[in-house]
Amino acid sequence: MTLQWGYKRAFLRCALLFAAGTTLQMAFGDVNNGFLRYPWGLIIAINYVYLLVLIHFQQERWPWLKRLSDHYACISSLAAMIVMTIIFGLTRQDPATEGLIGAIGFSRMTSSWPFNILLLYFTTTTGLAVMDDLHHLRRRRVAAVMSHLAVFVVLVAGIFGSGDKLRVSITTQLDKAVHVGLDRAGRQTQLPFAVTLKEFSMDEYPPKLYILNTATETSSRDFLSVEEVGATAVVDGWELTAVQYLDMAGRMPEQSDYLEMNHVGAAPAVYVRAKNSRSGEQREGWVSCGSFIFEPSYLFIADNLAVAMPRREAKRYLSRVEVLNEKGEKENFNIEVNHPAKIGSWHIYQVGYDTSRGRWSTISVLECVRDGWYSAVHIALWTMLAAGVVMFVTAGGRKRGKEEKR
Repeated sequence: MTLQWGYKRAFLRCALLFAAGTTLQMAFGDVNNGFLRYPWGLIIAINYVYLLVLIHFQQERWPWLKRLSDHYACISSLAAMIVMTIIFGLTRQDPATEGLIGAIGFSRMTSSWPFNILLLYFTTTTGLAVMDDLHHLRRRRVAAVMSHLAVFVVLVAGIFGSGDKLRVSITTQLDKAVHVGLDRAGRQTQLPFAVTLKEFSMDEYPPKLYILNTATETSSRDFLSVEEVGATAVVDGWELTAVQYLDMAGRMPEQSDYLEMNHVGAAPAVYVRAKNSRSGEQREGWVSCGSFIFEPSYLFIADNLAVAMPRREAKRYLSRVEVLNEKGEKENFNIEVNHPAKIGSWHIYQVGYDTSRGRWSTISVLECVRDGWYSAVHIALWTMLAAGVVMFVTAGGRKRGKEEKR
């Protein structure tokens, strides 16, 4: 099956836009959206929408303008954005990334020229389609028009409102109010509220035991996950068995055994028995990852080989905070990853903690994000939901009408 000429031309247009974006990326670096700060972002957005209106009404005089809103352009631009989004999801976003991926901006997708040019093109085709829907509203389904219009509003807000996004990082300590943070440029920024950390808590994955080569400082791929006493696994030819497991333990320097300890700085400890699967040789002893108070412990089983436990991985962590707003009102929130707190137009996200102390961290790193265009996006998303409900209801009515005619 060969593509129609209309599709070939539309996809070629996307390829040329991508090539132009790549050239600009290599020549000038990342896109700087600082010029879109209020009120310039709003002014440019209004002029952009006005330009789309002019293009819509000039399409009959200039046929080449019509190619920006036909179904070939809409489908090709959507396909291009889907491809860019997939690359976005599969590529690690790291400003320090070098090589070809870093050069063309894929490691900084939202600030790269190829992504932003294709996004603007997709927004333009969507906007022209919305103009056509509104112009012929009587012949179009209202729910479909609402859905297209909502998508267009979200895209416009995302592009022209990007300069109004303010990200402020704050480091909170237990029972200490913080109302000043640092923005991306490292400048101090005053917040319209004060955040006080009341409690930090963390759930961790079970401890894991690896075979560590102390000469090369490399560890085995396989490991023993100690979820309960008696857990067994064969790791690099050694059968490891957890004889005793203490979730919170400590050991004084002059002692050889770990004791259960419910105290700040306590660390997990496992009494492990290691048996060589070939020779039958056995070793046993305590293994612990240690903490900021206690030193880690290893069980040496051969020359340059030891059973080791790395620091436990965090499964879930949250901060219980108290927020004092400008009106003097206090609110309490539980903030964790992907579950931010909302204060007016601000969202507060959990982004870090003191990794050296782990579960005993007394600080929490939060990011406060303000999006001036959030209300417009919020209304657009609710409009999309309403349009979906209307489509579902009206589709059922049309189906029953067709059955009655039969």
